[in-house]
Amino acid sequence: MNRDWELRAVCRNLDPDIFFQNSTKAEAKAACGRCPVRAECFEAVMAREEGLSVGYRDGIFAALEPGERASLAVARGQVRKPPKKKPRGAGRKQAECGTRAAYHRHQRKGEPIDQACKDAHALGNREYRRTGSTKVATAR
Repeated sequence: MNRDWELRAVCRNLDPDIFFQNSTKAEAKAACGRCPVRAECFEAVMAREEGLSVGYRDGIFAALEPGERASLAVARGQVRKPPKKKPRGAGRKQAECGTRAAYHRHQRKGEPIDQACKDAHALGNREYRRTGSTKVATAR
């Protein structure tokens, strides 16, 4: 790719740090706005960032912020949208009431704790104080 256009860019005489700091974002966008090679800059940065998600894009280029460039890349088909994350615990069987795990789930979610879960928690605490383990001994 020919990069002669970079010699005509407004930013070539500016401090590069202004394009990467939040405090100078307006100044960077203004410089890009008056640049005669903004279109070439846009195509170059889109080619350079092809396949990157928004978290790996940084700085102001062609008067566009990383999120704006990522949205344009998705619209152009240059980036796949990341798969939606499954909610934590999705597909996992919930602990049945009457167990210590269910007691802790009720506590974590701020749900009312039923008597069976309270009893299981108390039994686990007694066993822990007695044996040093929450495992309930089974009869053989």
